[in-house]
Amino acid sequence: MKKIIFTLMCLIGMQSAFGQVSFSIVEPASVAGGYNFTSNGDGTNWGLPDLDNPADAIEDTVMLVDDGTPGLNAQGIPLANEGCGTLINDLTGKIAFVYRYDGVSSNVCWYGTKVLMAEQAGAIGVIMVNREDALIDVPGTTDGPLTSIPFAFISKSDGAAIRARLDAGEDVIAFLGNKLGLYANDVGITTQSTVSPKVSATSRLTALDASEFGFDVGTKIFNYGSGNQSNVTVTATVNGPAGTWTETSGTYSLNSGDSIDVFTGGVNDLPAYSQATYPDGRYTLTYDIDLGIPDESGFDNSLSYDFVISDSLISYGSLDSTTNEPVSNANYSANSTVNLEMCTVFENPNASRLDVVGFYFSAVTGYNSGVFLDGEEIALYLYEWNDVFTDLNDPALAFNALNPVSGGFYYYPSDLQDETVYGALNFPVQMMDNQRYLGCVQTVNPDVYFGFDTGIEYNRSIDFTLEAISPIFTDAGEFALGFGTDIIPAMAMKVQAIADIDEIDHVYGEVYPNPATDEMTVSLNQDYGTAQLSIVDLTGRQVHSDILTSSTMQLDVSTLNTGQYLITLEFENGSSTQFKFAKR
Repeated sequence: MKKIIFTLMCLIGMQSAFGQVSFSIVEPASVAGGYNFTSNGDGTNWGLPDLDNPADAIEDTVMLVDDGTPGLNAQGIPLANEGCGTLINDLTGKIAFVYRYDGVSSNVCWYGTKVLMAEQAGAIGVIMVNREDALIDVPGTTDGPLTSIPFAFISKSDGAAIRARLDAGEDVIAFLGNKLGLYANDVGITTQSTVSPKVSATSRLTALDASEFGFDVGTKIFNYGSGNQSNVTVTATVNGPAGTWTETSGTYSLNSGDSIDVFTGGVNDLPAYSQATYPDGRYTLTYDIDLGIPDESGFDNSLSYDFVISDSLISYGSLDSTTNEPVSNANYSANSTVNLEMCTVFENPNASRLDVVGFYFSAVTGYNSGVFLDGEEIALYLYEWNDVFTDLNDPALAFNALNPVSGGFYYYPSDLQDETVYGALNFPVQMMDNQRYLGCVQTVNPDVYFGFDTGIEYNRSIDFTLEAISPIFTDAGEFALGFGTDIIPAMAMKVQAIADIDEIDHVYGEVYPNPATDEMTVSLNQDYGTAQLSIVDLTGRQVHSDILTSSTMQLDVSTLNTGQYLITLEFENGSSTQFKFAKR
């Protein structure tokens, strides 16, 4: 493939209201094309704030860094390629290829240090490879402000593909920068300007047909090329267990440097997604842009998003394609504060079909903290979010009326660093239709970092729905948008069809009135013999115990706090039953 040559004067003259910063491999052909990445402009504390200026674009040969450190890291990569010390190879005029710290070894340095070491060795830019198949907005930390060259942060698998060509002795040519005007025919879309599915996983019990589940679709199309276009279309397709759904927009003209919105309900309309039924399984939403002629830089002509219909999970974070458990590719704490509570929101007109029974989540501890997860306590909460507000733009949005309806604790049995675990609530809670809920997990240890998903972007979706989907609480306050629309808690609510408890209640008897104020009656259908009676609150703490000696018993509940409770009866013959009730 011939190396692309371009004139910076032409690029600078074409800079306008938007640009497309891209990272691509120009040669060899086996790995040529555009790659997903983050850069200086996506993190904080960097000397080069962004790459929007075409004058900062770079294109040159890629070279591995070598600081002479012996040994291999936990991923089997030479420690010398982590580039934490003064480099012993000459990178003058090259784009450095360096690896992120492996997360285990003692050979550790910050991202900014790696870029600074490469720049001091003569590099004009840096490609940094993550230790996971994910992207994060990399902070410059201490040495970042001292740097003045651009870098691209890429995933582990993309790094492996490029590394294979370097190891084979091939010349790898990379481009990093604003490609505005670099090609004549070049349109594209971005994750920040494209509507993702409204949820990454939802229960089939609230998605029985088109009337119960579906979502708006759409994207903003950018013309980065120097030529005007007259035949641009966008097609949205969903493939999955329900078959294929597809819609193609009208044909649009788009002048060089312009953009156009194509969204459900907009001036340029793309019909909303829905299907007649939603069998369990994984679905993929794909957007494809077509010029009617070949796109000279077509890596950004297509975007895909997965979502899952499941009988038991609700999540905004991505689910692993094998385990269907939340995917963690970054870890965050509350920085200098002690408390961190990450949450997921759920509200649905058919929520009463479901019980919430627990949460999936993951965590790690700081690499140099000396803290392990063995025995670590994680608190679990399910709240009714009773503050009355319309959406994110409503000044009444607050977290002042959180009513806990269930809870519990998860204690790590061993040092399960970065592994998805499951914490059960003390008792299931049947949700109410159109009631807003928050499911949350909490740590009060500043050395514990919860897992988050940075591989999904809800920016444009939230622009349209104006919904808070993943709030976080810290000592510094409550944040409706959490850490950001592209930093989503890697957690999932586990749900089930309304609990077996209700069926047992029907067999054995009932409790009434429910809700109760001062007194309630336990009434069984027959005399089952003496039973041990206990009442526990949402934290699992026993608040009352008694002996039931007949089929009917009066209970004084006047001293109980307002909230949800569980009555357990354990009979002489070894059988047991439970009743849920609310104290008002």
